Amino acid sequence: MTENNKNIQEPIKAYLSLPSFLTIVTSSVEVFKKETIGYLVGIKGENKFMVEYAIPYQTAESTATHATIDEDRVIRINEILHKLSEGLEYIGDFHSHTLYGKCPGTVIPSDTDLLSTVPGELNIICAVNYKKRSVNWHESPRGILKGTVGEYRIEIGGYYIAEACIGRKYDRVMIKCPPVTGIHKK
Repeated sequence: MTENNKNIQEPIKAYLSLPSFLTIVTSSVEVFKKETIGYLVGIKGENKFMVEYAIPYQTAESTATHATIDEDRVIRINEILHKLSEGLEYIGDFHSHTLYGKCPGTVIPSDTDLLSTVPGELNIICAVNYKKRSVNWHESPRGILKGTVGEYRIEIGGYYIAEACIGRKYDRVMIKCPPVTGIHKK
């Protein structure tokens, strides 16, 4: 490896298990036109996350543009995870963005998303819109998982903030789900 190549950071990747993918998509579609929010359980490696489970918060307050959770309940969940997870840990959260009036939901984090992001955690956004045509599930070159199901077009994207700083610069996370897209050589 040359000196110039040492400074190029490999993109952060998140691998979704089939159960985590199904939970993210179904909980996002279930509350379509409102947001859902949940937590991710798995394994964090260097520039890599393995998402084994995605668990929606059952008591989140939800509107079309925001979902709020009770921090005391998060503390209880983290205590339980620590005792029962057997090598898995809390690694971040997911939430949805949805159609709002004529504005489609996107996987781009809002300013509010960025301000509430905990540095070092994985953040996944599931954008849900009405589909215009059917599309097979695939990974876009930008690392967004895309496809259609029923009457919906789904995009799953991720982002990561390395450290707390003003302006909250984020890195895009490449979302991968081989059980849905097939095994690719990328």
